[in-house]
Amino acid sequence: MRLSGRHLAWIGPLIVLVIELPIIWTSPHVGDWFTFWYAGHLVADGLSPYDPLSWLPATTDYGAVAHGIAINLEHGVDLATLRTEHWLWPPLGGILLVLFGALPLELGIPLLHLATIIVAVGSALALVRVLVPAPLRPLALTLLLASPSLVQPMRASTLTICILPGIVLLFADLTRTRAPRLAIAALGLSVRPQLFLATLPTIAAVYLTAARRRALLLAAAGWLVVNAGAFAISPVPLDPSLFGVARAFTLDDNSSTWRLAWLITGDGVSLVLVAVAMLAVALALGVVAVRRAPRDGRDRMVIACGLAFAVALAPYTYTYDHLALFPAWLLALASVADAPVARRLSVSLAVIAAALLYGWSAYFVGAAGMRAAIGLTPFLALALLASTSARPSDAAPERTLAAGSAG
Repeated sequence: MRLSGRHLAWIGPLIVLVIELPIIWTSPHVGDWFTFWYAGHLVADGLSPYDPLSWLPATTDYGAVAHGIAINLEHGVDLATLRTEHWLWPPLGGILLVLFGALPLELGIPLLHLATIIVAVGSALALVRVLVPAPLRPLALTLLLASPSLVQPMRASTLTICILPGIVLLFADLTRTRAPRLAIAALGLSVRPQLFLATLPTIAAVYLTAARRRALLLAAAGWLVVNAGAFAISPVPLDPSLFGVARAFTLDDNSSTWRLAWLITGDGVSLVLVAVAMLAVALALGVVAVRRAPRDGRDRMVIACGLAFAVALAPYTYTYDHLALFPAWLLALASVADAPVARRLSVSLAVIAAALLYGWSAYFVGAAGMRAAIGLTPFLALALLASTSARPSDAAPERTLAAGSAG
């Protein structure tokens, strides 16, 4: 059986996965795999991951490399000086981890890792199929698989990976709206509350139409029921220390616009002015992209710009939050699917430069202690959308020419 050029193009994503495998599957498992398994373990045992005392056994019962399977907390800490852990994820997060936490550590962590990789790769492939024309899909999937925002969750674990299938379902639902699908999409996105809340106005703008309003209301009701149940199972305590820990994250380990503005100006009014000015630029780029988009693709563009703007707006972001930029990269590629070769090449190189070259450079700068450099990435995504989005009038001459040829 001979492989056609169309099939050979898919070798690119496979090569990326083969190269990444030793990086994303390590022995012992590095990153937060133990932390997430232990949170699910606590919920499975009827304990609260929000109670710092529940985390004390992690310092005494498992060792620095927990049973030889995974690093105990992110960096293999000194257990003699370890402070109690603070769990800052929404209750739904802990419940999603129960399936793995109910299993022994030796089984639960490898299965959690495997499930994360399957969700990551499967969701990336599904999003490419939803947003990108067939000829560009191998390139698009290669881009996503090589992205630091996908590699990092597959290597080190995060519940933020749940936003990716949520994004897939959200875009799939634009074609044929179904309340259950929209509700599941919202549940996935809400695992990252700061992104979910920042994206809500955009989702509402798209779905508050006569044809979609009923599905939106039913989905909202389903979302509320599921989250109410999650809060009942794993209630969040009104503990001021949780807010203190959350604020510490925004000051120390943050890749947001606000952190970048702080590094430029320091504290005070100037910080707010610089951050607001940057966000105004992001909003303007999004408006340009939406106004230039063809009518049949405008809803997709609105959602993609809304997700990118949410990353720019959120007070705390990390590398894996840039999963929300995937639709922007893909729509920029899709915009030149039928363009001349020169333009297709230039736009593809621009997307690769922004998503991969700058993305990985900023990631390694962040690993050295300057995480705010990553904060520029959503602005690059919005700039690409604004520059590649096709004006409705641009397609008119092509349609007229085609009609004339047909006649």
